Amino acid sequence: MILFNLLRRHGENVCFKCTRLIETADELSIEHKEPWEGVSVELFWDLENISFSHLRCNRTHRRKGGRADTKKVGPDGTAWCRNCKAFLHISAFSRHSSRWNGLQPWCNGCYERRRKQSKVSPES
Repeated sequence: MILFNLLRRHGENVCFKCTRLIETADELSIEHKEPWEGVSVELFWDLENISFSHLRCNRTHRRKGGRADTKKVGPDGTAWCRNCKAFLHISAFSRHSSRWNGLQPWCNGCYERRRKQSKVSPES
């Protein structure tokens, strides 16, 4: 709360990723501009490499196995469908509480098609 209050007073409550205002302390996230893991420990400690963002805009730079994690953050009210490869209105998605955005990775239409395909068994 103290950090957010200082950022707001100095006009620095702007998201590094989307450049929109960070409106509440609950949205505030501290992140590294350049990923440091596996690159340089100096980047971790470099204050010029620190920035602020919305929690939803901040992304984990690495997953297990070293694979980069690229969250797709679109316009407000939208989510990325892995199958359609497009941002769709959030009403097209079911809830998924353990995902970063709280929504399934596939829109409802794609999810139904995947579910039906998995139930179809090939004839012998």
